[in-house]
Amino acid sequence: MRILHVITRLIHGGAQRNTMMCAAEQSRRGHEVTLVTGPEAGPEGSLLEEATRDPYRLVVLPDLVRDPSPARDLRALLALWKLMGHQRFEVVHTHTSKAGILGRWAAALRRVPAVVHTPHGHVFHGYFSSWKTRAFREVERLTARMTHRIVALTQGDLRDHLQEGIAPEDCFVVIPSGVPLERYRGRPEEPGEGQDPTIGFVARLVEVKGVLDLLEAMARVVTCFPSARLLLVGDGPLREAVLERIHSLGLDSRVELLGRLEDPAPALRRSDLFVLPSHNEGMGRAAVEAMAAGLPVVATRVGGLPDVVADGETGLLVPPRDPGALAEALLRLLQDPALRRQMGKAGQKRAEEFSDQVMFERLEALYSEILVQSRGEISPER
Repeated sequence: MRILHVITRLIHGGAQRNTMMCAAEQSRRGHEVTLVTGPEAGPEGSLLEEATRDPYRLVVLPDLVRDPSPARDLRALLALWKLMGHQRFEVVHTHTSKAGILGRWAAALRRVPAVVHTPHGHVFHGYFSSWKTRAFREVERLTARMTHRIVALTQGDLRDHLQEGIAPEDCFVVIPSGVPLERYRGRPEEPGEGQDPTIGFVARLVEVKGVLDLLEAMARVVTCFPSARLLLVGDGPLREAVLERIHSLGLDSRVELLGRLEDPAPALRRSDLFVLPSHNEGMGRAAVEAMAAGLPVVATRVGGLPDVVADGETGLLVPPRDPGALAEALLRLLQDPALRRQMGKAGQKRAEEFSDQVMFERLEALYSEILVQSRGEISPER
């Protein structure tokens, strides 16, 4: 198959890792794969250099940018249309909202046989102003009509899209954002004498990940459990705000900010439990990585996280934006090593459902199914 993946930018994030993994594996399986991205990076760090070492063809479009820009968006659309005309792709798979809109319009104009879109969550809560969110929602509804399948990462992600009226249910398929589990497998050691129990967090330092809620919760945790430590892995636009909040809450000796790491697995092995207090989350790859590492997970009850974290079995779920409830859940696990071990073991088993191999096989089957239908002149119009 000749496959084109389109994503707005290659920063350190779950959607970007997912896209690069898919393109690389499909290339190794003998498909002719091109990945198109824009030039932007950000405080999260860029994956562009890493992408140049992967086996697929990488194309950087100067005008493919994240924020709306009518002139640049039109130029990016034209560039995608020209590229699709030259290559005659059988499958166009777009990722994230902006690239998904431009890529699918270009694919429709070129009558590409199979058009697939993975939103990797959605931007309907916690990202933009209300007017921009409404605009994205309406454009997404229109663009869904020229899409053969939209990939939801979890049942919760699917429910969110259906509630927003993006497309009929039969337009969707649920395929998890696969995680290379072998990289994270292992069981953390219980803290020995003199070692402080450690809470791990891996995410971009942006508001939607709830990192400031976590710091407020941590201030409450240390009043009851003074030896607890928090390990923050990630970078982003809130870095300075995070450092200021750590200092203002008197947490300088209890919180360690490691910044962005190429491989978070060693940091997970230093942790005894994991926390992901997001306000919005399509799936929560970091939670799967933590479960593969044998850690119980405290997460918020948003998006796809309840489909990943089994409440009371592999971790604990709490309401979003509620530092008090978050602190209570963290304290429960900090104070009960046996419960941590039990949940960590259950989480390792559950993580198998979200492996990269599951994702690769189901995507390949999806592409083939759509191409068979297209050859029978089944239209994507819905």
